[in-house]
Amino acid sequence: MSREIYGLLIGIITLAITLLPLPLFTLAVGLLSLLIAREVSVHLGVRDLYPAGFFSPLIFYVDASLGTAYAFLMGLAYGYRRWNLDSMMRAVFLLTYVGFFPSYLIGIKVEGTMYLITFLLSIWALDVAAYYVGKNLGRRSLFPRISPNKTAEGFVGGILVGTLVFLALSPMGLLRSVLTALLFLTAGVCGDYLKSFLKRQFGIKDFSNILGSHGGFTDRFDAVLFSAPIYFWLLFRS
Repeated sequence: MSREIYGLLIGIITLAITLLPLPLFTLAVGLLSLLIAREVSVHLGVRDLYPAGFFSPLIFYVDASLGTAYAFLMGLAYGYRRWNLDSMMRAVFLLTYVGFFPSYLIGIKVEGTMYLITFLLSIWALDVAAYYVGKNLGRRSLFPRISPNKTAEGFVGGILVGTLVFLALSPMGLLRSVLTALLFLTAGVCGDYLKSFLKRQFGIKDFSNILGSHGGFTDRFDAVLFSAPIYFWLLFRS
């Protein structure tokens, strides 16, 4: 199956999930975190901890302080069993990564399903445009040690197209919409680079191949997760 068909199917299924009632959507976010935790935990060397990833975004959504305490307490318990500080910190990182960021998807959904759909479509437009512009026009790599195939041309093309999609769907004024888009879309790019940095450290191409050429759930939702807190703050806390 081609990359484009995989991407279309992932998009359709994800959009269908956004339309679910809040309790079911919340469970879906927990499942996404569980799947990401399963992928990342293998490479962090804390594989048997990944089931705790299901609860992490739910607790972080209730309160960020509770989520942080949950991540550190679970990390402490995990590190104690192995009597190893590195294991503890890896566990804390895992549960924070799959808890803090996905919890904001629930927060956006609470504010309104259309806000969530607008967010997703804008991030996907960023991803698609950055990929094809970079592939066809890219010349200058931004951070070659992290991801030599990601270029300045792809970055600009992705930000531009993502901003245009957000402008078409945003109920806000022109200036605020542009500034909002530039900030959360740039955060999405940073999320992509964070994932790429981790992959370089682990020496892998993708976190899994469950989604074909899109890699794993960690690979597919990197920009979405990292930009979700920025999007939420810009729209509902500013």
